Amino acid sequence: MKFKYFTLITCALSLSLTACSDASKEEVKEEKAPNVPIVKTDGLKIAFYYSDSLRTGYDYYKKEDDRITNKGKAFENSMMARQKELVDMENRFNAHIKNGTASGEELSKMEKEILRKRDQFMQYQQTQGANLEKETSESLTAISKKIEAAGKKYCQKYKIDMLLIHGPGGQINYIDGQMDVTQSFIDFLNNEQKLLQKDMGE
Repeated sequence: MKFKYFTLITCALSLSLTACSDASKEEVKEEKAPNVPIVKTDGLKIAFYYSDSLRTGYDYYKKEDDRITNKGKAFENSMMARQKELVDMENRFNAHIKNGTASGEELSKMEKEILRKRDQFMQYQQTQGANLEKETSESLTAISKKIEAAGKKYCQKYKIDMLLIHGPGGQINYIDGQMDVTQSFIDFLNNEQKLLQKDMGE
């Protein structure tokens, strides 16, 4: 038993030393400095645009905003109409109870219909509301991607090094008005959209 125990210890030490020896052979990779270009501030072209202006000046943005807004109003009107119908049914039901103008069986049927309509109303509110919220989010994402892609193309075309977004709640407190390219960028966005629609055969 002692011999076996000693042999196990010897093997364990041997494996440990071998592992350490192999680890010492691994070469440590040298740290390389990142390739960061030096930009001279005296030659840097910086421009900005007002984000709020795109909502009213960028035709695609206006079109999408109007479409989503109209869908929201239609949903709200539909909800109000359905709610009014449900309230009217409940009022008629209560009037029949008060005046005794309906039998127990008739009241039971009316009550079941009211419950069915109420469930439909709740389901419509949840489903359509979620769909509208999802569509709104997808539309805003699509607009943001269009603006981002066009911004890159715009800067490459006019040799602009940095295009900033200026708007309420932004991180820019003040920037020289001479750097304002809002209208120019809006015109560029609208032209890009027209070219896209032409490619789509619209």
